Amino acid sequence: MTEGPPESGHGGGVSRWFHEHSADTREPGGPEPRLYEIAFSRVWDQLLKYVGRRWWWTLAHRDEDLGLISVRCVVPLLRWADDLTIWVALDSNGLTRVEAFSRARRRDYDLGMNRRRIRRMLKSLDRTFGPRAIVLHPPVNGGGERPGEA
Repeated sequence: MTEGPPESGHGGGVSRWFHEHSADTREPGGPEPRLYEIAFSRVWDQLLKYVGRRWWWTLAHRDEDLGLISVRCVVPLLRWADDLTIWVALDSNGLTRVEAFSRARRRDYDLGMNRRRIRRMLKSLDRTFGPRAIVLHPPVNGGGERPGEA
């Protein structure tokens, strides 16, 4: 088994699944948030389409002015309910930023489901928009790095 960071208080790998009940792109060690060189409206529409295609996901709230999407997700076999919150916003450079937070509603562990849920959603966006749209590092003085560049 792999070791987690010393400050986490528990090992990584499978044991992490029994200690974590949430995943957050804004937290260190969480899934990576995304920056896209794509219009806000295209990213927003694609996220709503993605949410709508999930069988066990229910759109609870959306507010385009705030860039907020709230979803209730159910793990089918176990009937566990989780909450997913997605934020979409333009940064100061006009790039569209996507961040997400997913947490278990009524349990102290998630078996890694929340982290996988966010990663799958972001990978789906990556595939939709292609590698040229993804900005790996925030721009400094006008230029951002994309996959395959360095």
